[in-house]
Formats: sequence, structure tokens, C-alpha cells
Amino acid sequence: MKAIVNVNVVLEKGIIFDGALVLDGNRIVNVGKKDDVEIPAGAEIIDGNGLFACPGLIDIHNHGSAKNFFLDDPEECCNHFLSHGQTTVLPTYYQTMSAEEMIEGTKKLKEFSKSGNGRIIKGLYMEAPYMRASGSNMQLFKWNDDIHISRYKELVDNIASYVKVWAIDPARKGIFEFVNYVKSVEPNSIFAFGHSGATADQCEAIVDLGVKVQTHWGDGGKAPKINQARHGAGCDDYTLSNPDIYAELICDQTGIHLAPYTIRSVIRAKGYEKCILITDSYPSTGDYKNDESAGIMWGPDLNYDPSGRLAGSHLTLDGACRNVMSYTPYGMCQVVRMASLNPAKLIGIDKDYGSIEVGKVADIILVDNAFNVKKVFLEGDLAF
Repeated sequence: MKAIVNVNVVLEKGIIFDGALVLDGNRIVNVGKKDDVEIPAGAEIIDGNGLFACPGLIDIHNHGSAKNFFLDDPEECCNHFLSHGQTTVLPTYYQTMSAEEMIEGTKKLKEFSKSGNGRIIKGLYMEAPYMRASGSNMQLFKWNDDIHISRYKELVDNIASYVKVWAIDPARKGIFEFVNYVKSVEPNSIFAFGHSGATADQCEAIVDLGVKVQTHWGDGGKAPKINQARHGAGCDDYTLSNPDIYAELICDQTGIHLAPYTIRSVIRAKGYEKCILITDSYPSTGDYKNDESAGIMWGPDLNYDPSGRLAGSHLTLDGACRNVMSYTPYGMCQVVRMASLNPAKLIGIDKDYGSIEVGKVADIILVDNAFNVKKVFLEGDLAF
């Protein structure tokens, strides 16, 4: 058994100052004020040094580190993100991959996830195959033709049981047939509004088939213009209006993906209970080409495709939490919820993950008051 003492425990609705945690194997068995927690005889005592104990961070949307895609080097990716407090990740496939590559890649990731730091992999996030056929690296897209079962059946049959979220464009012809087929293979499948030019009406028409989240709100969710003056209501607007839909947020340190005012507005509109912080981390694919005249702005924790288009980030979730705390009124409890419990609830693992509670898996991180990660426990064992 282990006991973490001299620590401030971040809970869903508050902080236990001068608290203590007791771990038995891979589970939390006691948590509370130091004076109220009985430390078992013989337990290993770990001094928390006055740090904050938070649940491990859960990144549901992550293509890989700045160096590698998960499929190319899962060990480097897992070590990198685990060192930043991410104890659960969903490797993310993009439309640049063929069905065969995704099927074979899934076999590789499932095998790697069985042991070591690979245990942080708990499924897939699919920015493929059927979001809008435009975006970064679009010259490499392999799914920009018509949607037809002859193309996607083998893919869905082979990987649907391992996929946690499918991002879709409600405006694409044939998308209902695709969604219904996915659900016929895996009835509890979750869908996201992905890169899309769909109208709010098109979103409303498909939401009851299992849409629970919007892929990186504000980045690819605007409807086409309806006149010379303004856009119509699109996925962004629909997500804000529907209280049941989560909004993913990419919060980089210079506010390129989403400006601080926008972050504050979305969290205020949705409530922090319905926002999910993600990294959308993506390996470097070429030197950045500065072209601010085309609306392309540089950020130190962002990624760009070879043509200079914004293509995800080099964020980690601890950095995202720090960024939100630095330019919004929200504090430790709120950012931890957005980076842990909310994604756990979305993908259905909150019984075991996402908060510090008796009986839950002991994925725990110790951070300072600026959200710098100092220690990481994976299933009760010190990993970093």
C-alpha cells in the first residue's frame, strides 16, 4: 500500500487542503483531510510536498507527439504524454490514412496497449473517414469521394469495437447510411460534429443517432454564408444551443486556435461541465511558412502543414490547463474537470477514471499551482 501525504487534493467540487490519499494496488481506498485518514501500518509514505493531487488527464483527441504519430512510435508518444500527466489518450486517425493502414494500425496499438506505458491507450478517435473533405494536409486525403458501403464496411467491421468517437460531417451525402452502419456493428458508438460546413438544421437531423461532442469547437464548424452579410447557423452554433453536446477546446498559449475571449464565451455558454480540453497534437510535417496576410499566425505550441495551414498543435494537456487558468477566471477544479472527468464521462469510463474518489483507478498526478507536473502515478505506480 501507498499513502500520499502533505498534499492538496483536487476534487470535482473543491479542494482538500493538507489532505492525504491511500492507494491499495491500482485503486484509491481512502482520501480526506490528513487528520481523518488512517495510514495503514507498513504503507509506503510519499511526501506530496504541498503539491496538488489531481486525477490523471484524459486526452481524447491526439494524433501523436511533435516527433511521431502514435502508429510510428507508440512508445515515444506514450512516454511523452504520460510525463505531462496524460494517463489516458485516444490516438486519432485522420483522413490521410487508408482503410488498410487504419486496420493494421489498430492491431498494433491494441497489442501495445496491453502493458507498460502503453496502458494509457484506451481506444481510438476517428477524424476519418467522413468529415468534410477539406482541411490541413488535404492534398493527402484518401476519403474525399462519395460515401459508399463498399469503401467503409471492412474498416468499420474491423475497428468499430475499439473506436470511442467517430467525427462526421452531417452535410455529406450518404452520412446517415454510414452512421447507421457503424451503429449496427457497435450500437453504443459515439459521434462528433467534425470539420463541417453543415447547417444547424443538418446537425439537428442527425444528433439523435449518437452525436455527443463537437470536434475542436470553432475550427471547422461554420455554416456557409446565407447572404453577403453573415453566416448561417452551423455546427458551432448548434453545439452552443444544445445543452447535451460537449465542446472540445484547443487552448494554446497565444490564443491562435481560439482567442481568450472566445474561450471564456464558450465556457460561459456551455458551462465548464460540458467543455473538454484536448491537444489535437500532431507531428511536425514541414517548416512553418509565415503568411499572416492569409490569416496564418504562428504559435510556439502549434503545428502547421507544409503549406503553412494550421494543423493541430504541439500542446500537452497540462499546458492547456495552464493556459485556461492564465486567461480565464477558471481555476484548478474547473480546468481539471474539463481535462479529466468530462472526457471520462463522454467516453463512458468515469466509473473508474476522471476524478479522485474511493474505488477509482489510482491514476494521479501531482502538480504545482502553475500546473507544472511533478509526479505521475499510473495505476498506483510511480511512472514519472
